[in-house]
Amino acid sequence: MPINFLRFARQRSIRIQLLMMMAVALLSVSTKLFAHAGENHQDSGITLESPSSPNNLPDEIANIGGPFSLVNHYGEAVTDQTYAGKHMLVFFGYSNCQIMCSISLKRIGDALAILEGDNDEALNSINPLVITVDPVNDTPERLRTSLASYHPALTGLTGELDQLRPVYKAYGQKPSVLDMELNDSNIVSHSSYFYLMGPDGKMQTFFPPVLSAESMAALLKRYLST
Repeated sequence: MPINFLRFARQRSIRIQLLMMMAVALLSVSTKLFAHAGENHQDSGITLESPSSPNNLPDEIANIGGPFSLVNHYGEAVTDQTYAGKHMLVFFGYSNCQIMCSISLKRIGDALAILEGDNDEALNSINPLVITVDPVNDTPERLRTSLASYHPALTGLTGELDQLRPVYKAYGQKPSVLDMELNDSNIVSHSSYFYLMGPDGKMQTFFPPVLSAESMAALLKRYLST
């Protein structure tokens, strides 16, 4: 059997395994985390039925978030206070992620474009941040180049592992390098939720990457307008 075919079959098998792992992870999360404030997070759109309040958040995610000290994709030192006064949309991923990140970042990039099209000033009140789970390979330049293909508003954050560990803990992240490769690159496991933090740094809501760009934009628009 040709080597190229064997390689293709192995890579396809790895992709299927990863997608199954992500599906299980999504299904294992309590449904109340998907509609914690009267929101009906359907892929075709969302129905907003009740006012949002951090008090409506389940106890297990109410305290997500916290201070950080990292480096942005321009090589500049930043902290959580750099983004104080605006919403933060936080996502954890890495530039060489060939499965979930490419899907998730495409959707959030499209959602940001929708917001921008609806209101030229909309993006002035939000900082979309992508925090790397692969600091060994994700240099500022690499993050900048990768994220630019999705939307110019996306900002990558990286740093030394000692700087990133407290951030992972604050957001309930447990990234790990899997014992498998895809296209000769290591695979890093991580969750793929988007966390929306308020201007005060407190958790407001979060949503999974299975939503359409239109649903994401509608959800963001609601929170940005309050």
